[in-house]
This record gives sequence, C-alpha cells and structure tokens, in this order.
Amino acid sequence: MKKIFCLITFLSVMFANIFASAEEKPLVAVINFGQYDGAVTDALVIYNVGAMSADYIIQALVESAYFQVVSTHDLQSSPERQDVKLSGIIPPSTARKIAAVLGIKYVLYGNVSGISGSSTSLEVIGSGGTVHTVRAQVIARMMEVETGEIVAVVKGVGSSKSSLIKVGEETVGYFKIGTTTVSQVSVHNAVKKASYSMVQMLLERLYDLPPKKVEQLFKGKLK
Repeated sequence: MKKIFCLITFLSVMFANIFASAEEKPLVAVINFGQYDGAVTDALVIYNVGAMSADYIIQALVESAYFQVVSTHDLQSSPERQDVKLSGIIPPSTARKIAAVLGIKYVLYGNVSGISGSSTSLEVIGSGGTVHTVRAQVIARMMEVETGEIVAVVKGVGSSKSSLIKVGEETVGYFKIGTTTVSQVSVHNAVKKASYSMVQMLLERLYDLPPKKVEQLFKGKLK
C-alpha cells in the first residue's frame, strides 16, 4: 500500500509539472473553436465568434511565451485535410492527421459555450440611454496527439459593458442577442477576455503557476 501511495504521489507531481521541466516550449496547434447549438444567436454564428476566440487564444499563448504556436493555415491546401473537421470538438484520429501535417505534439480545441447579453436603462438629461453587458464563456481541451489523452480541460469567462445613447432609431454597430441589443465592440471584448482567461487557467494547470504570476504575464493586455 505504501509503494502504491508513493507511486501515485510521484505521478501526480510529474504530471503537474510536465511542461515546467521541458527545455523546449511545447508545440501547439489551435483549431478554430466552434459554438454549441443554441449557445449563440444566428447573428453571432455568422459573425464567427469561434474563429474570433481562436485568434485571441493564439495571441494569448504567444504573449505568454510558454508555448510555440503552429499555424493551421498549412492545412487549408493539404491533401490530408480531406474529411478532417477543423473546428469545435475533434476526435483523436483528427488530431493525428493534423499532427502529421504540422509536426505538433498538442492540439488545443473547444467551443464558445455561451454568449449572453443584458441591458440596464439609464437616464441622461434630454434623452434616454442603455448600458449593455455581454458575457462570454469559452471551454477548451488540450490533447496530446500521440496518445489521444486530454491533458487539460479549462474554462474562461469574460464580460464587457458599453453604453448606447439612442439618437432617433440609429443603432449602427449593434445587433441582437436574444432581446438585448449589444455592440460589436462589446462582443469582441467579452470573447477576448474569456479567451485570455482560459489561457490563464491553462498555464496555472499545466505549469503549476500561481495565479498572481499568470496575471502579471498579461498585465495591460486586457483593457
């Protein structure tokens, strides 16, 4: 029993620091994120918030300086791309096909699991106004390609507020989430914050970094 306990303890420590002990940064490919059915409105599906999230995740991974991020653009013209799903949740067989082209060890993929909006009315002298809040949630999985093992599952959340002073019926740059009118800028900011939040959680999980150290990596990046 003592030997089994020691073995479990050793494996736990080794797994917690699997990336921290590596001399080279792990090679990671980020697949375009998808959207859960019903998680976002048709307008946001057209707006492609999944691809938007993937772009912000790549940006955060690069800025962290803990990963080497490989572009998936090479897959666009590759014969191996045939019948390969390149967004949302992917199976190990797809990850291996991607690895065969890009030479990566890990794939990061997932979904924008929810975007919601809410509004609060405010009174401005001579006119009315509304404060809009957009909340986004991103869930990601990191898979080790060779084994198909999911080494981490993390969630990121973000929110952004904007105010709209209505002049006549003009609401340029806004669209609907449910019954709430929100700005494109707020959607971008909420998705960006959720994506960065997810990467922060990933760093804490894989490198056993304290939250304050991770926050310092992105200080000034989210305004």
